[in-house]
Amino acid sequence: MEKKIKHGWKPLLLTVLLLGLLTACNLPSRVNEQGGNPVLTHAAQTAEAQLTLDALFKTPTVGIASSTPGSPTITIAPTSTKAPAATSTEVPCDAAGFIKDVSVPDGTEIEPGEKFTKIWRIENQGQCSWNSDYRIVFDDGDAMDGPASQEITSGSVAPGDRLDVEIEFTAPDVPGTYKAIYQLRNDDGVIFTFGGLWVEIKVIQPLAYTSKSSFVVGETQYADLDDGNSPTSDSEDFLFDAPAVDDKFISPENGAEFRLMGDDDPSYEDCQDAKLNGSEITIDEDLVEQWVCFITDDERLGKFQVVSLEPEDINQAQALELDYITWKTP
Repeated sequence: MEKKIKHGWKPLLLTVLLLGLLTACNLPSRVNEQGGNPVLTHAAQTAEAQLTLDALFKTPTVGIASSTPGSPTITIAPTSTKAPAATSTEVPCDAAGFIKDVSVPDGTEIEPGEKFTKIWRIENQGQCSWNSDYRIVFDDGDAMDGPASQEITSGSVAPGDRLDVEIEFTAPDVPGTYKAIYQLRNDDGVIFTFGGLWVEIKVIQPLAYTSKSSFVVGETQYADLDDGNSPTSDSEDFLFDAPAVDDKFISPENGAEFRLMGDDDPSYEDCQDAKLNGSEITIDEDLVEQWVCFITDDERLGKFQVVSLEPEDINQAQALELDYITWKTP
């Protein structure tokens, strides 16, 4: 009995030893990875590189092809870029667009006091129709006798339709640059233009309608300062009257008006501002070289200078010599 036990432990011991060796092979290594087997490390790196190449070859490419026979063709697919979504802008009920100046473009030269009509072409760029309660209203600048408010249509202007809006103005009397700004207003009294519609003009010195040097008018004769005739062939503007040898004067006729201005040559603006009237001007030696502003019976503004009075003796029959200019506009 004792002999059997002694012989039975040896196989058991051998089994335990074999299990220990097998377990040791599967335990994790305690050695630093950098100090591992170089052959195994190289093999692992080679396998990783091969996996990377395999992944690269599976990626499509454009325009690159291998020249080595048997090697795969590399094609790069174009990158897909998604287009940005369109942004919608809400169209307001009331909106207007300027198309062009039909008349009187900016900088147009106009004579003082001249009437002119400005026409703008505009477009209804909103969603609502315009009716007779829609108006164009003065906003800023030089009014130039334009209206404070005026309707833009007597009917209806549908969205997308175009319309010509016109206003009559009168150029100022004094030369210079003038600008009037207007806005559009809807039937609720709301302005809906931005920047407005404007007219800009340049008032210039007026042109001469007629002029004459050494225009001689004798005693008791009429004179026309519109066409420079004496005796007149048309209606007269003044009479060189001499009711007595020592009582002589120039008398305005047919609504013409005069004003004695003095020694200084008056400008157009000076004559515009002068308070003309129908009073007569006394003729004496002090009148020589004096200037007179006038307005003719045809409502043209002008000026003359008394150049001479011959003979100087007021008691004799005399002739009045003038230099004058009559402008086209009053």
